Amino acid sequence: MCKAATTPQDIHISDFSSLPRKPLVDDAGLLKTLYIMAYSHLSVTFLCLNVMFDLFVLGVPALILHALGILSDKNFTRYTTVLIDWTTPIVCAAPVVFSGTQLYCNDINLLIESKEKNSLFLANHGSRIDWMIAMVCGHMKDLVSKKVTRCRVGFVCEAIIQYMPFIGWYRKMICDDVFVSRSFQADGPIIKKNISHFHRSGCTRMLFLSPEGVVVDFGKRDVEYIKECREFCKEQGYRPFEYTLTPRYKGTTCLLKQTEAGGPVVSVTLAYVRDGKLLNCRLTSPNRVIPDIYLLHQGIGGKPVHVYIHLERLDISTTNVPDLKNVLMTDYERKDKMLSMWDKFMLGEQQTQSAEKSSWMSQFTAIDMNVKSALLYQLLHAIVMFAAASLCGCMDKLLLSIKILFVTVASCHTLGWVMNSTSMESVPFETGIKGIYKATTGMKRTNCLDKCKSK
Repeated sequence: MCKAATTPQDIHISDFSSLPRKPLVDDAGLLKTLYIMAYSHLSVTFLCLNVMFDLFVLGVPALILHALGILSDKNFTRYTTVLIDWTTPIVCAAPVVFSGTQLYCNDINLLIESKEKNSLFLANHGSRIDWMIAMVCGHMKDLVSKKVTRCRVGFVCEAIIQYMPFIGWYRKMICDDVFVSRSFQADGPIIKKNISHFHRSGCTRMLFLSPEGVVVDFGKRDVEYIKECREFCKEQGYRPFEYTLTPRYKGTTCLLKQTEAGGPVVSVTLAYVRDGKLLNCRLTSPNRVIPDIYLLHQGIGGKPVHVYIHLERLDISTTNVPDLKNVLMTDYERKDKMLSMWDKFMLGEQQTQSAEKSSWMSQFTAIDMNVKSALLYQLLHAIVMFAAASLCGCMDKLLLSIKILFVTVASCHTLGWVMNSTSMESVPFETGIKGIYKATTGMKRTNCLDKCKSK
């Protein structure tokens, strides 16, 4: 439960230096921890195995044909869209569907409209699995008893993700996401080229972006970055944000090309709640938890994560940078106030706020998870993969690969958890890779004020 944070000017780098290590599983003894972590590692192992199969067996041949000019851009995009529809349930089934993760949305009609047109989603960055939630929403064909269009979901994400094994490679080669290096002087042409490619192919896509750009943890650089963003808020005449960082706005100018045919620009506020507590609470709260793949898996132990998706149509009719900055800063001020309201509601069940809380919660509609469909996709994937291994006479190698992959997944995550004091798995292996990277080179963060002035 989040306690009152220090005021912006009172934040000190030393505030979090003595924070205890985050447990692998909250409120669990040794046996429960072992059971949940074994389930999580096994789930991630099969996630990697299936994605690896889809990438190298079903994806690489198409990539070669496309590179040789045998498969046109349009047909390649159509094929990869079908392949993504086939792979998505495998990626999301265990952490979301089987682990009891529940999604809620305040505006189902706007979500449906966004799936039918080229839309742009601008979301707060309170977790490491925002992308997974977006994939689930894009893949669904039934929303509150309504038959809807299944759409392709693309992401604007940090460049390092494309180098992460399996999921990162898949998102680079098959999904053709936009990978940015945080400098829009370099990223602008890349973004425009990517969007133009999809428009020419006729493929409708929901493009998802977190304008904050980064997720902050509790290191010295993270706290410095929070302070700098709050200073920028004050310089721009806004009350310092407590729940979000400041958005990058010049990149949105490039991204507006995504909706030039009339699709909606949607402001998304994601609130992650578990056991009656807001996880993405105040940035400076030592009780803040950053949801990742492993946290979602912990739902199998009885405390699933509930994700509340608040959508609001955003009117961005200008490409003028100063005006765009004001639009996004005002929107983030609204997001910050909304998360503050969530925090207040989650602090207790006081009689004075019960009516207000009930009214607030009533706007959200539960999105049903199709467990049968998820199980069917898992079964079909297993049949295809094991049948291919049997036909090629390499069943022994497949079984050996599963064992090696399980040990690698478990070792990499555990090593990263020891080095980082927390799990930070947005995609498999990220906790370990980033732990090693931080230890050897240090994660360099550009000064927020300099970035804002150069946006």
